[in-house]
Amino acid sequence: MKKNKKTIIRADEMGFCLGVRRAVGTLEEAVNFEDSEVYTLGPIIHNPRVINDFAVRGVKTVESPEDVPSDCRVIIRAHGIPPQTREALNRRGSLVMDGTCPKVIASQKTVRKYSSLGYHTVIVGDPDHGEIKGLAGFADNPIVISDPEEAGNLSLKGPVMVISQTTIKQDEYDRVCHVLKEKCADLKIVESICSATSKRQEALKELCTRVDACLIIGGKDSANTQRLYKTAQDTGIPCWYIQDASEIPQEAAGYDIIGLSAGASTPDSLIGEVEERLRSM
Repeated sequence: MKKNKKTIIRADEMGFCLGVRRAVGTLEEAVNFEDSEVYTLGPIIHNPRVINDFAVRGVKTVESPEDVPSDCRVIIRAHGIPPQTREALNRRGSLVMDGTCPKVIASQKTVRKYSSLGYHTVIVGDPDHGEIKGLAGFADNPIVISDPEEAGNLSLKGPVMVISQTTIKQDEYDRVCHVLKEKCADLKIVESICSATSKRQEALKELCTRVDACLIIGGKDSANTQRLYKTAQDTGIPCWYIQDASEIPQEAAGYDIIGLSAGASTPDSLIGEVEERLRSM
């Protein structure tokens, strides 16, 4: 008996976002100059395929300005860097090319503005994430928290400004802000979550109502992909978090209608490979 074809439905929002396109485009431009070595301060984006492809072309990834030789091109990744790090690169004579996401640049300017006005700065997100480390460098004595419990433990006086990592879920941020409202008489809430992040999560929720199972594609270090996976899990349908087609579980072949979603740093080529592999299973 002939087997029915598998139906694969892509989420409406997926693939490179604006910030990732900017960062990757900046690095591509630097590589094409061919007049100096090219370094990135941290991985350009959270996707192993993209990083490996650039490494083959001679791009080196380092974690500290001290690891960057003088007279080379240094690309600032989408997450941005603290101003102190940029100053260190300039002192070394590096040619800095900025691939920081425009949304992150806006957050950096906001943190600097309110810090200069005397506000205490509270940043909500993953304290180990590059974007958060960068934002913290624009404020005097910032406080970084990740959940409502940590917000409840704060003791703050005077005006307070709260801002979030651009890739966290809106409801996570809302819960933290609700706690801070109860504790701070003078609280300025900045809405800094990237609309692309929210749109992806909403598109995924809608997708999960139309499929039997779902695959979330992206680097395991990608914060926005991790949150997409959590969003899919919360719907209750079977779902898997994979980096590429080689990680598709055999169990996925047992479902007739499969949804695909992908993080903001997942290239279209990877999404296409996953879809092709699914159809052949």
